[in-house]
Amino acid sequence: MTEIRLIVNADDFGMSRGITDGIIVTHRYGFLSSASLMVNMPAAEYAISRACNFPSLALGVHLNICQGRPVLPAREVQTLVKGGGTFHPPHEMARRLWTRQAAPAEIEREFRAQIRWMKERGLVPSHADSHHHMHLYPAAARPFARALRAEGISCARACRCAEWPKSTAFGGPYKGGVLRRELVQMYRSILQSTVFRALNSPGCRIAIRGDGRVHSTLRQRWKSILESLPPGTFELACHPGLFEGGFSETDAIHVRREEELLCLTDRDLVGVIERRAIRLITYRNLRSSIPIERASSEAA
Repeated sequence: MTEIRLIVNADDFGMSRGITDGIIVTHRYGFLSSASLMVNMPAAEYAISRACNFPSLALGVHLNICQGRPVLPAREVQTLVKGGGTFHPPHEMARRLWTRQAAPAEIEREFRAQIRWMKERGLVPSHADSHHHMHLYPAAARPFARALRAEGISCARACRCAEWPKSTAFGGPYKGGVLRRELVQMYRSILQSTVFRALNSPGCRIAIRGDGRVHSTLRQRWKSILESLPPGTFELACHPGLFEGGFSETDAIHVRREEELLCLTDRDLVGVIERRAIRLITYRNLRSSIPIERASSEAA
């Protein structure tokens, strides 16, 4: 492949109204091409009503087993919830998935219920990924693949990550020491070529280190990535959003959301995309011959 193809996907669509509106803004006035819907969040119905006005925004499903309440009754997913019927938080759910205290059958049922929630509202997910990447953990990987196959979803986020400009560090752009990074890279590569081998995915997901940098530095980092991408198909996963009183005060990444919204609507970054002839695509393009669109030049 000689061209650069890029899926720019926003996670957490439907988590709150502010996040939902921020995603719509970055699609309408910037270079966001895709979003992943959290069906069990308070603003999920609102997100669907907003998305109906923007059919060019591809919608996938952001499968979630670590925040809020399950779609299924709590009694049907007892190993996934705590006493009050809400999911275990991310750190606890990750531990339960590693130690196989979360039942794979319950994970698969809940994943399928969340996908069907979208289908019942007339939406066929273009792809699937998961909140905090829970589907990559050993106890959840096969239930994720089985749920997608059963519900007819053929595209999923890539397991592997890569960083541009290319780093000389061993083990890839993961957390921890060299040995841990090497093991994570090996595990994700094996997962991609075995459990998820039947799914259509980009070549890799672009890693952007979240270190609390100010907007100008984050913008420069994005610019450097766009200027360095080689030919291939990639996903840039992001979390744009607008501040919402009563929600954002307790959202750990609300500052980053606003920074990313500004990056996604930045004229200079759109200019880099156009100058390098980067093709903005969605997961629909991975499974069909739908024409690929160039970046919009009407960034806010």
